[in-house]
Amino acid sequence: MSFFNKLSKMVSRADKKADQIADHARDLAEDAAKRAGDLAEDASREVNKLAADAKREAAKVVKTASKTAKTVSKDVSRKASATAKTAQTRATKAAKTVAAEAKVVSKTVKSSATKAAAGVKEALTGAPDATWSVSELRAAAKARGLSGYSAMSKPQLLKALK
Repeated sequence: MSFFNKLSKMVSRADKKADQIADHARDLAEDAAKRAGDLAEDASREVNKLAADAKREAAKVVKTASKTAKTVSKDVSRKASATAKTAQTRATKAAKTVAAEAKVVSKTVKSSATKAAAGVKEALTGAPDATWSVSELRAAAKARGLSGYSAMSKPQLLKALK
């Protein structure tokens, strides 16, 4: 067997191995993105449960405060009512804040997963090509520090990244 035939076989095996590694990396990136999405959904559900529990507890506090306030003078009754409203407002505000923070965390996790997938894909496959999704291209553009990438179309992103 000639040197070139041996070299050709070695290159062919290396290409096959590189393809296998790239496929595995893509699978890992997809799995990571899915897991991140699942975690974000789980976190969102838990936050919603906590918010509902907080609202129920706040309602119980309001009801108890109202009963107690009726047994004392009008002044104490007015103060208890005001305190109950404040407690309910704060509980509702806290629940909204937690829900909003969960949404931000969910978006951040999804964005990070997309960026990681684009980075892994770029590291494995080299320069971006037409097989890349727009979100992967935008993540690669952001990672490279390109400006205006969010308004670019897929062809414009491909051109900017080459």
